[in-house]
Amino acid sequence: AGHGSNRGAAFTMVEPQGRAVTPAARLCLIAGLLGAVLLALNHITATAFSPALGRADVVGSLMAVALMLVGLNWTRVDPDAARPIQLEGQQGLRLREGLTAEDRFELAWGSDLLLRHSAAVAVHVIWDGTPMLSRGLLQPHQDVAIGPIAARVLNSGQRVHLVDLKHYPGKDEFSYLPPRVPAVLVAPIGHRGLVVLAGATARCFDSRDLGWCDGWVERLRRRWECGDPAAGDGVR
Repeated sequence: AGHGSNRGAAFTMVEPQGRAVTPAARLCLIAGLLGAVLLALNHITATAFSPALGRADVVGSLMAVALMLVGLNWTRVDPDAARPIQLEGQQGLRLREGLTAEDRFELAWGSDLLLRHSAAVAVHVIWDGTPMLSRGLLQPHQDVAIGPIAARVLNSGQRVHLVDLKHYPGKDEFSYLPPRVPAVLVAPIGHRGLVVLAGATARCFDSRDLGWCDGWVERLRRRWECGDPAAGDGVR
């Protein structure tokens, strides 16, 4: 299974606290502030005002403002954040035993679609608290469970996009995902199930990924709310 390219998120998301200041952003801010200070000193110490001094003021002001704006922009968007993280784990597929052939096909088809055409590197499907499918980059001997964040998604019926998991105190509930995974998308299947996607880059899930996920979630909801998937013990 593959994963899509890394793209910026284009829908409402939960933002972590704080913003990274890159070395390039810091350099631009310092240069802009220094230029503004020197421009002010030049203006104060001038013995006479001339057209040349006026032109220097205009050019210097534009330079200082432009440098500071570039620095502020890079403070909000870290260019290094788009680089994928090398995540640990093994590619695999786990399905709950006892599923019908139709359910097995639906889960296999949908998870393959997300892994190939979105930024997801791992897909997990939970129904009534029981893992139905785990596919992609998996961790051995890690139980898929519903924690406080996932429970909130179930109760509210609203998806949650954690753009950089390391900033959230509740990240331990996603221990079944690859260590250091930066991005997690949790989408509800009605009020009884969840689809959990893991991404290798912060803010990697965009509106197109959201569309793929929403379409498959709706298929699962209609299928399983009309008739629960067959019961079984364990996964294989």
